[in-house]
Amino acid sequence: MIVGEPGPISAGADPAAPTTAVAPLPTTTLPAPSTSSAADGIVEVAYRLERRTSDPATAGFEAAAEATLADPRGWGRAGFRLVRRATAPFVVVLAEGPEVDALCLPYETYGLYSCQNGPVVALNADRWRTATPKWTGTLADYQGYLVGHEVGHLLGLRHPRRQCPAPGRPAPLMAQQSTELDGCLPNPWPLEAEVQLGRRRPPDLAPPYRP
Repeated sequence: MIVGEPGPISAGADPAAPTTAVAPLPTTTLPAPSTSSAADGIVEVAYRLERRTSDPATAGFEAAAEATLADPRGWGRAGFRLVRRATAPFVVVLAEGPEVDALCLPYETYGLYSCQNGPVVALNADRWRTATPKWTGTLADYQGYLVGHEVGHLLGLRHPRRQCPAPGRPAPLMAQQSTELDGCLPNPWPLEAEVQLGRRRPPDLAPPYRP
């Protein structure tokens, strides 16, 4: 199971979540996922960004997401070179809850959560604007966490078995920090153990839906 926030499929049903019907999205045909490996072992992953919101609170999405993915504290430490290109096979989308729900199907995101679904990373705009009540860090760090976590799924990383290996220490990036830190500190960057997992080159880059 690969999805960005709590399980078993996404985050579990929220009894207060709206049940608004979602109209079909305009379809965008994505080319088949592809990467290129350099002689030095670096794997280049090309991505593009789509902001499908128009409010001031999300205006900085593209710059913040690109900065996160290029930051030397991020997945580059695991040997990935994340490069933004207009025609890239992978897309990171910021959208409102109903549109994210449609992009994430058959994962269920209930108008609240984000996901990775094949070549698409879909980020919930409300989370981008306000983080969550469980998050105890800054909003900028939450935004970095959201991007890094979901792109981590795109790169084949999964949720850890233990959400908080040691209370008082930074949480794993791939932990579900949006809903529970379990005593760990909020953290927007992969821990060394996660970097080592990434270096193993998980075979399922851009994994599809897993029931």
